[in-house]
Amino acid sequence: MACRAAYRLRRQDRGRPRPCIPLCLGDRSVVADPSDIQRILIVEDDPFNGPYAQQLLQAAGYKTDLVVSAEDAWRFLETESQEPPDTIVLDVNLPGMDGMTFAEKVKAHPDFQYIPIIIFTVHDSLEHKIQGLNKGGDDYLTKPYEPDELIARVNAMLRIRRLYLSLRHERQVNQKLALTLDRSERIGDLLGRSPAMRRISELILDISATDSHVLIQGESGTGKEVIARVIHQESKRSKGPFVVVNCAAYAETLLQSELFGHEKGAFTGAIRRKPGRFEQAAGGTIFLDEIGEVSLPTQVVLLRVIQDRKFERVGGEQTLTTDARIIAATNRDLADAMARGAFREDLYWRLNVIPIRVPPLRERKEDIPQLVNNFVERFNKQLGKNIQGFTKEAMDMLFTHHWPGNVRELENAVERAVVLAKGTYIRPEDLPELLQVNVLKLREPGAPKSLQSLERDHVLAVLTKCNGNKFKAAKMMGISRSTLYSKIKKHGLTSAYK
Repeated sequence: MACRAAYRLRRQDRGRPRPCIPLCLGDRSVVADPSDIQRILIVEDDPFNGPYAQQLLQAAGYKTDLVVSAEDAWRFLETESQEPPDTIVLDVNLPGMDGMTFAEKVKAHPDFQYIPIIIFTVHDSLEHKIQGLNKGGDDYLTKPYEPDELIARVNAMLRIRRLYLSLRHERQVNQKLALTLDRSERIGDLLGRSPAMRRISELILDISATDSHVLIQGESGTGKEVIARVIHQESKRSKGPFVVVNCAAYAETLLQSELFGHEKGAFTGAIRRKPGRFEQAAGGTIFLDEIGEVSLPTQVVLLRVIQDRKFERVGGEQTLTTDARIIAATNRDLADAMARGAFREDLYWRLNVIPIRVPPLRERKEDIPQLVNNFVERFNKQLGKNIQGFTKEAMDMLFTHHWPGNVRELENAVERAVVLAKGTYIRPEDLPELLQVNVLKLREPGAPKSLQSLERDHVLAVLTKCNGNKFKAAKMMGISRSTLYSKIKKHGLTSAYK
């Protein structure tokens, strides 16, 4: 049989010594769920009732905290904000701020408003109960009470609390998923939505919380720098600098000065100290484009920077450190370069922590519409145009073309078309002549040509149109001169265009 908490809270009896009441919960008693011990805050100033309720709840398996005023309770909530109570058992008649005011204050606070409150008082009138519930109470317990009733009501409030915490967790998970989807959609809009580019987008999100080095490989013009920028923007270093170094643009001695800086007087023309790109990239990302063009001596210095994070300026003795994340890119076959001894194997494995291979545009033509839309939108803003899109015939020409210059060549073609378009839609005649010539060739009778043959014809046509001027030809194709020279050699056009 349950022992009744047989007492009345009489203000005149406060301060008198009271006998210890045994904590007999009886056969009907309800205990805490052992799977998770919840925390209960008791706000009660009576020297007997507060400790008694605390002992009851502790015996039922709850973690309890007892304070004697609303002010103490508020300080407790602010101090324990990282681990707030799961339920508050609140007396109404408190010194200073009363329980009703405290309940109202709790429910107005964004962090505490979903903590259930049990109003704990001797007042049992309907009017008083309604007032307590309207002020922020979630339940009402009248003194005296059965111990089982207190615990049952606490359990009911804890079920509400668990439901809220579960919903909050699901909401946070959903918000995280929505944020991830938004980021994935944003990256997809920028890079493309083909299966290959979706895998790259997912990989970028997967590595966003890390500082691991990345090696991006792909043909010239495939968008390696764009991918490097997206990696930086999606990383925890996004607020830091993104520093680009084109390693193929500098001679060996100048490249070391560019990367690591130099001291005054280090060489002819070094009239002042200059910080290098690694120093400039502190807290951010350094993008080493065309890493395959770096000479072996400079590769040794780069290896040390990657391994030890240390370097010296050219002509200097002070050892500096760097925390920049390294993203490298190349259009060369580094495996072949290692086999020939032109690229250090140890440097390759240091850089190739996260490898990304960017497929050429001809292997992912389903990305063309998205890329075209991006370019049209940008050039509309830059040129003050209002191009709405491409006609079907013009879009078919884009899909027919081989795109040896990849995304860069597509970008150049779209820019030309936006400039020349007379209406709101780009027509076939607005596109470069080479695209039109290739379409006519494909329509000629006979067996379809191989991709190699199409590329050779395209390179030959461009060179012919530019009267053998390789600078103009490379610019028209959207590729570098070194890439053009490689294609000339590849297709046996060297004798005709030395």
